[in-house]
Amino acid sequence: MVTTLRLAFAEAIDNLRNNFFHTVLSVMGMIVGVAALVTMLSIIDGLELLARRSIADRSSVTTVNVLQRTTQSLDGLVVPMATTASITSENMRAMLDELPYAATFQLYATNDVTVTDPHTGVPMGMRYAALSLPILRDVAPVVIGRDLTESDEVNFAPVIVVNSSLARRLTQEGELAQAALGRFINIEGQDMEVVGVREPQENEYYLQAEMPLSVLSRNTDADYSTKAYIDFERVEDVRPGQTFIEDWFQGQYPQITEPVEVKANISAVEDLEEGFLLFRVVMGLLIGIAVAVGGLGLMNVLLMSITNRTPEIGIRKATGATPRRILLQFLAESVAISCIGCVFGLILGALLAIPSAAIISQFIDGEFEAVFTIRTLAIISVVAIISGIAFGTYPARRAARLDPVAAIQRS
Repeated sequence: MVTTLRLAFAEAIDNLRNNFFHTVLSVMGMIVGVAALVTMLSIIDGLELLARRSIADRSSVTTVNVLQRTTQSLDGLVVPMATTASITSENMRAMLDELPYAATFQLYATNDVTVTDPHTGVPMGMRYAALSLPILRDVAPVVIGRDLTESDEVNFAPVIVVNSSLARRLTQEGELAQAALGRFINIEGQDMEVVGVREPQENEYYLQAEMPLSVLSRNTDADYSTKAYIDFERVEDVRPGQTFIEDWFQGQYPQITEPVEVKANISAVEDLEEGFLLFRVVMGLLIGIAVAVGGLGLMNVLLMSITNRTPEIGIRKATGATPRRILLQFLAESVAISCIGCVFGLILGALLAIPSAAIISQFIDGEFEAVFTIRTLAIISVVAIISGIAFGTYPARRAARLDPVAAIQRS
């Protein structure tokens, strides 16, 4: 079977070589259709890449949260778990070593507590965040004092950096926020010194402070659970990375059902993928009409070839060539012609996509480029093979059914 196909393709290429320009001109419709398909797919892939980058820049879609599961549903009730997973620097580093995607992690713990205003003695509600250092996530810069450092965590330094709202509450009326430096707040039974104030933000809805996680970990009376941020470099790694993290912790704690909860904000990415998939399908169907017209040109080439080579077909059948061999020869020739048309279409499409991307860049914010992927190449390959078989079947069957005596008489 393989030998028969190889010989059939060799004969098809030889016949095409003798009528090359006639063949290319006859399948010009397919060349244009494939070129349009390549241009469309590369532009859509470029738009999707631009959209992914925009979403990643404006939101936290590349970040997943790993939370320790502390409760379970039992007999219709939510009850505490007897055994829980540990989220520590050691096991997070071990997990990242096995994670097949580039990522970084940040441990954190948050809690809402009541503290006392050092001036008035009035209770204040505030939220603290204990972080492993250095801080890897994007936060407001420190404009007064200094930020938390790795040495603070190593030395268990009882220091905090506060937001501007808390800084103003800590200072007396009329004082600047800088006066908050050196003030102390008792958090979870520990006196914490203010060493920095962050830049004011529009979305400061509550009083907040940040401290080294090591300070909180030494406080045995504090009620908290450690969580982790994992930031992936690429948006497309978030979904498989989320699955990997869940499976990794399950392997570390086989006695616990779902030891951790991994949350990812990928709904925007999923909506984006669905929208672009629909766009590809609709545009592909429209451009498929042009490819079909090119396929009719391919059928015309083969019918003309059969007419011109009718005596040759008769002689071959008279000397022992089977109808199956004739059928395979013309199907192979059909696929070969289709592949030639797709190759020329691929080149033309790439040449059209590059200047098209440059034109689009003039009308949008950000850098835009046409993207050529393995998926596009695979689609073009499938189009070439299916077109060759679909539009070559009738001419090939017609050649295989020729009567050898009548075919030789045509000469």
